[in-house]
Amino acid sequence: MRRMIVTNLTRAALGVLLAGLACVGAAAEPSIQIVDAWARATPPGVANGAVYCKILNRGSPDRLVGARSPAAQGAEIHSSASANGLVEMRRIEALPLGAGASVELAPGGTHVMLVGLAAPLTAGAKVELTLVFAGAGEIAVEVPVVDARAPAAAHEHEHHAQ
Repeated sequence: MRRMIVTNLTRAALGVLLAGLACVGAAAEPSIQIVDAWARATPPGVANGAVYCKILNRGSPDRLVGARSPAAQGAEIHSSASANGLVEMRRIEALPLGAGASVELAPGGTHVMLVGLAAPLTAGAKVELTLVFAGAGEIAVEVPVVDARAPAAAHEHEHHAQ
């Protein structure tokens, strides 16, 4: 009887240990990663700014459904397209992210538009941005503001789903 109790306790302890390791492994590999985030500096008096980044999805399909920033009254997902020599921007409700896919938010394409800036975006500053995903939830990003006229520099940091 005593041997059966010890065996059952050992199995239970091993189960708890394995479950804990599975949780640690899951926390170490977030499904969504935000890399190379940057915002373009804006001149005084300009009411809107743009944020760009690369979104890596290492999990199941997801969607970017929103954004917010204390630097602006609103943050919207926009898509840009050229037609007949004109660039047209449109707000989109969601940006799909396929399983194992990456999506780049870049000038001339999809981006996060900061609407109603509280102050101009100045080179060297940082902007707080929260990206909202349907599945992964919220991801906070600290976005460096760069002078778009200066040579491009690689941004070395990543942001992960919590």
